[in-house]
This record gives sequence, structure tokens and C-alpha cells, in this order.
Amino acid sequence: MKPLIFAQLRADLVVIAMTAMVIQAAVFVAIEWLRVPQHVFATPGFRYGVIAAVAVMVLVSRWFERRAALNAMAS
Repeated sequence: MKPLIFAQLRADLVVIAMTAMVIQAAVFVAIEWLRVPQHVFATPGFRYGVIAAVAVMVLVSRWFERRAALNAMAS
């Protein structure tokens, strides 16, 4: 694989890790402070929601990267 692909995969992994940390913090707050039962976070709906959130964040980061590259080439 090309070095550019490795850089893109590395950036995607960073975005995925950051998104996962935010989701974990939100779950912690929901369980501890809002008293949401833990079994809510084991449902398929929550799991699909987490997958969707991570995928959206990766796509958003790629969109920002593409816009920054195009703006850099234009100027």
C-alpha cells in the first residue's frame, strides 16, 4: 500500500479513537449522573447508533480534509 493510504488509515483510527472516548464519557455520565440503567447500552439500537456515529465522524473528518486540501491547492 502507498504511504498516503497509511496516513489516511492512521487519521481514521485517531478519529475513531476520539469518537469512542466521547461516547464512553457520555455513557459514564448517563449511568452515574442521569441514572440510566446499564442494560440500555447493551441493546442493538445503541450499538447500531454507536457504529453510525463513528462512521459519520470518519466521513466528516474526510470531508474537512478534502476541503482543506482543495483550498490549499486553490491558493
